[in-house]
Amino acid sequence: MKAKVAVTTNKNGDKIAEHAGHGVYFKIYEIDQTEGLTGSKLIKVDKEHTLHNLLHNPNTNPQEHEVLTSQILLTGGIGMGAINRLAKMGVRAYMVEEKNPDEAVEKLIAGTLKAVDPSTFRHSHHHHHEHGDGHDCNGHHH
Repeated sequence: MKAKVAVTTNKNGDKIAEHAGHGVYFKIYEIDQTEGLTGSKLIKVDKEHTLHNLLHNPNTNPQEHEVLTSQILLTGGIGMGAINRLAKMGVRAYMVEEKNPDEAVEKLIAGTLKAVDPSTFRHSHHHHHEHGDGHDCNGHHH
């Protein structure tokens, strides 16, 4: 079985981003159940193609977005609403504590990656706010 895994990252692709919705950098991994990791690439999407905007646009065609054609999304922070919307598009989204995207995918392949239940976080998520890179949501940690 082959699968595509998208990971929200910083611009260098070497750290998992804390926020899935407004991120513009993703590392896309191709994995094969028998061969393991078979390739990866770093992509940048424009602001109108962030997950936040795509998931709130009823005209979004998932086949036109590299992340939405992935089977799995790994990120440092994501809300239940986004998880549910992604699931309807065939993407299983997981919050992970792992910071290194390559290590997270290796653990995913090995079956040792731990996912975090987003409902355990008390951080309420409001949709009409803008964040710069590196924001901290008033000290709340995802």
